[in-house]
Amino acid sequence: MTALEATGRLRPYGIMVADDTARVFDAIAQHGGRARFVGGVVRDALLKRDLIDVDIACDLPPEQTQTALEKAGVRVIPTGLKHGTVTAITEAGAYEITTLRVDVLTDGRHAEVAFTDSWLEDAKRRDLTFNAIYCDLDGTVYDPFDGETDLRDGRVRFIGVAESRIAEDFLRILRFFRFQAWFGRPPIDPIGAEACRNAAKGLLDISVERIRDELFKLLASRSPASTIGDMIGFGVLPVILPQLTHTDCLRIMQWLDSTALADPTVRPDPLRRLAALFSSNGADDDDKGQEDNLAAAEKFARGLRLSNEETGRFAGMVAHAPLIHPKMPDDTIRRDLYRMGATAFRDAVLLAWSTRAAVPPRCSSAENEKWKTLLQAAKNWQPVKLPIQGRDILDARLAPAGPRIGELLKQAEEYWLDHAFAPDRNELMTYLARQSPARKKETK
Repeated sequence: MTALEATGRLRPYGIMVADDTARVFDAIAQHGGRARFVGGVVRDALLKRDLIDVDIACDLPPEQTQTALEKAGVRVIPTGLKHGTVTAITEAGAYEITTLRVDVLTDGRHAEVAFTDSWLEDAKRRDLTFNAIYCDLDGTVYDPFDGETDLRDGRVRFIGVAESRIAEDFLRILRFFRFQAWFGRPPIDPIGAEACRNAAKGLLDISVERIRDELFKLLASRSPASTIGDMIGFGVLPVILPQLTHTDCLRIMQWLDSTALADPTVRPDPLRRLAALFSSNGADDDDKGQEDNLAAAEKFARGLRLSNEETGRFAGMVAHAPLIHPKMPDDTIRRDLYRMGATAFRDAVLLAWSTRAAVPPRCSSAENEKWKTLLQAAKNWQPVKLPIQGRDILDARLAPAGPRIGELLKQAEEYWLDHAFAPDRNELMTYLARQSPARKKETK
């Protein structure tokens, strides 16, 4: 067995010191194996961040790992026995446990692996230096590629030869940039970035779902615009998503949602940030332009395999944002909030604000205050419902069953909106009675 030398210590906390965690480690030890934390949980522990996902490496074959855990009364899901992975489910959380392995054959998308007892060989097959740090249950750290220094210095660096790591899995191109957004500091590692540029066409063989997931993780970082700019500059993003070009708009959006607005209803949102990046070919402020924007946004969203709910929200904000401006009259604001709801209206306001502020001349302080007023309107909005229904019109014999019912409801709704939601049921029914042909005939 190729051992690793201890390089330091950390103080375990959170799920690392949970009773269930010790139970998992003990079960593997009782079966003659050794387990260590690896990857994200160690990286986050070194940075003293919240610990969420727990990955464990061990030197037992996966079937033996499963047997050891089940013998200890731990529920096990064989999530990927072929690749050496099982998942232990406990009250404290889920633990993904993977047998030490080496890649035997890779094609940039899939890998054939062989299991090993060498901790060093397992480390060599990982992507980035700070993702190959191991840690014992007691906090002893094993860092074969000085990943802790890279983490401390904000340097995102491939293990060994960058081209080789990328050729094993082209998705590592996007992981490189995603980790740059979360953990890196400028300037980006030129060796890694250039290797990504040279291999970017390999991403065309990666599933859209995997690309989408990596993109959303990147956009969830505090300040993704700089990294997105690097992805464009090094020719990576244009290969897979050429529609995403508006980094200036994204920069304003991330400033608004993470820094500028002390508003609990506005938080970093990957989908809204994606809309800020999105470039549409539609016109801006007329009905045809809105239809074009909507169609282009829906096409893009479906191509990215967004859910129906995400597609509707994304396309809605892209289509409606050009119609939002800080001098909107109160009547228009009320109508938009009524028809769109507070969340969709807020999305459109933030996207419109980001778009406007990204183009010289920049927004003045007075204009920014007006944008904030629109957001406040969304925050204060209380949903309202038209006081009458089609049944009321039918019962009052103002129209027979059929399309005329819908026409009268539409008239009533417009009257109600024109009067700031003030008319009640009786007033609306009186208004509709005056619109009835029979009523008009009686009054002649």
